[in-house]
Amino acid sequence: MVRQLDGTSSVSILYICNDDSAVAALKQFFEGHMEFMKNKCEKEGPRKLLHYTISQSPEWEGDGTAEAMSGEDMRSTGRTIFHLFEIYETVEGLNHHWKEASQFIPAFQQLLEVHDIEIRNYTHMKIIQSL
Repeated sequence: MVRQLDGTSSVSILYICNDDSAVAALKQFFEGHMEFMKNKCEKEGPRKLLHYTISQSPEWEGDGTAEAMSGEDMRSTGRTIFHLFEIYETVEGLNHHWKEASQFIPAFQQLLEVHDIEIRNYTHMKIIQSL
C-alpha cells in the first residue's frame, strides 16, 4: 500500500461548531450525506471514490500537540470539530462529486449560517505521499 494514493485528489473540510444544537444539526446532515455518498459516488473507473471519513473531536486549546507530547491532558475550548475527508482516483472524480453535490449547497449554506458553523474548505489537493 506504500505510495498507492500518490497522485490522487482529495478534499478536506473542517466544520467548527459552537454549541450542541450545531453539533446535532451537522450530525443529522452527515447521515444524509453518507447516504448520498453511497448512492452517488462512482465505485469503478477514473472518478472512483477511494476513501471517505467523517471524524469528530473537541477543539483543543492551542493545537493540543504540546500537551499530547508531554503526556498532559489536552484542554477543550468547548467547541466541536468535524472533519470530512474524501479521496478520489482523479481530479475528475472530485469535480464530478462537487457538481453532483451542488444541488444541496444552498440548503447546506443556510444550515451553516443558522447554526453559526465555521467552515474551512481545502479542496482539489493532490496527495504527494501515502502509506
